[in-house]
Amino acid sequence: MREITVNSLALQLLPQKAVFIPAYKILVISDWHLGKIAHFRKEGIFLPKADPQDDFNELTQLLLQHSPSKVIFLGDLFHSQWNQDWEDFSSYIRQFPTIEFILTEGNHDILDAETWQRSGIRRVDFYALTEQRVILSHQPIGNLPPDYINLVGHIHPGCVLQGKGRQRFRLPCFHWKGQVFTLPAFGRWTGLYMLPREEDAKFYAIVHDAVILLPSGTN
Repeated sequence: MREITVNSLALQLLPQKAVFIPAYKILVISDWHLGKIAHFRKEGIFLPKADPQDDFNELTQLLLQHSPSKVIFLGDLFHSQWNQDWEDFSSYIRQFPTIEFILTEGNHDILDAETWQRSGIRRVDFYALTEQRVILSHQPIGNLPPDYINLVGHIHPGCVLQGKGRQRFRLPCFHWKGQVFTLPAFGRWTGLYMLPREEDAKFYAIVHDAVILLPSGTN
């Protein structure tokens, strides 16, 4: 875990590719893309069968460790049309009746309103922590006030870490540039969008069970 401060608000960057906000007891997760493998297999694209239980176990550990009152998904929670993975997920979150689950909708969140309602998830366009001037959304919000920070997902940020022997490792990362702080994708089958190491950006790479601030500069 690595703790940073944005607008006087402490954020804990977790190696499980999530953020915990202690002051509000909020756990933030982005781009799970649950059901993605099942969706592609249904479309005739051969991919190895994936067990969503691995992700559920990861989330359970986070819930037990941090005891959040809210879990906010920053969009692209479910990949596409309904499949059994969604029912498994709905059953899973019902095990935590004291936690409010909220979704800031993303471009892949296309399930019908009745399906969302049955799951018990509250859908919003964005979620604001007004006192700290922090807004959570799937993609960056246009015309953001100059003193606000926007926590987003969507792009699945990645970076390159180069070893002494010229090895190059592609790693998920948290990315902070200007007013936009981007979370890595929580899902295991999402890929990485490799970002250039710019001088005015901060990269917090996830290396095994640690979150490391990388030096600025080019890849």
